[in-house]
Amino acid sequence: MSYFDKRVAVIRDEAALLDAYAPDRIEHRDGQKQQLAACLRPVTLNRRPRNAFIYGPCGTGKTLVANYMLKELEQHTSKARGAYVNCWKRNTTHAALVEILNQLDIYTNYRQAVTDLLRYLEKESARKQVLVCLDEIDALDSMELLYDLSRSGIGVVAVSNDAYALMDIDQRIKSSLSVENIEFPMYTVEEVFDILQQRKQYAFVPGSAPERALKLAARLSGGDARIALETVRRAALMAEDEEREAFNVEDVKKAYTGGTKNFRKTEALKRLNEHEKAIYLVLDEKGELSTKKLWEEYNKRIKDPASQRSYRNYCGHLVRLGLVDASGNLTGRKYKMV
Repeated sequence: MSYFDKRVAVIRDEAALLDAYAPDRIEHRDGQKQQLAACLRPVTLNRRPRNAFIYGPCGTGKTLVANYMLKELEQHTSKARGAYVNCWKRNTTHAALVEILNQLDIYTNYRQAVTDLLRYLEKESARKQVLVCLDEIDALDSMELLYDLSRSGIGVVAVSNDAYALMDIDQRIKSSLSVENIEFPMYTVEEVFDILQQRKQYAFVPGSAPERALKLAARLSGGDARIALETVRRAALMAEDEEREAFNVEDVKKAYTGGTKNFRKTEALKRLNEHEKAIYLVLDEKGELSTKKLWEEYNKRIKDPASQRSYRNYCGHLVRLGLVDASGNLTGRKYKMV
């Protein structure tokens, strides 16, 4: 027998457990789908859509619902075209516009100016209503992109883990954008269990994913569906490695404590900008610091430091991501690692 012969299979389709998987039915997000549909529906009446801002913690279905509804709209009417941009990967106005145009099958090259790219987009939008999902919107290096898209008649669905991501943008941009807020709260334990039950039928060999193990994964997830799915994926791999036909509660415990427990923190750290990373590393090395001392240490590490206002915003973002804890009032504020 070859080393590569698989003797026992627990996972039937691993894709159903991954973040990028798009199920035919989205559990426990009917209200949010209705809200977003109300923003997009004007397109079917030859009117401009209402821009939307989707926010909520990690693993609550924001990106899934946004992409699902854009695809539904495209299937419902020939008047709309959608595009998706992950702003963490395409964080400049130029890179985001190139990505949008590529998805709309409009040829561009990286040497073309932003004004040329916007002109192509306006031309396409005159033919069909273009709608763009900007995921992880707070990763953009400039929010001017929102103004440019809005002024060009492009519908915007902005997505962020941070409810305050658009709070401090220029009033000119805020007025032009005029978003409708759609909140995605954490899932309950029961809702996460339902999601696992739905994925189970696609992901696992029948009889290999017992209900008790799925319920434990749901309880450990903290309302984050991604953590639950990653936990059962790792548990299933453990069972396969040991040539067992099913994973169990102990596998789930080991999978969670062995890596999934810190999944949210690891993912959040990947998405910090250079200023937030510098602040985080200072606190990691120095421990608890006053806002004044942290500001001084941050300035020593960054070649081109941000303004004090931006620095305070970065600190606030780290707190909202659950990476840093803050205590005290504004002048006597102290920060430390969570």
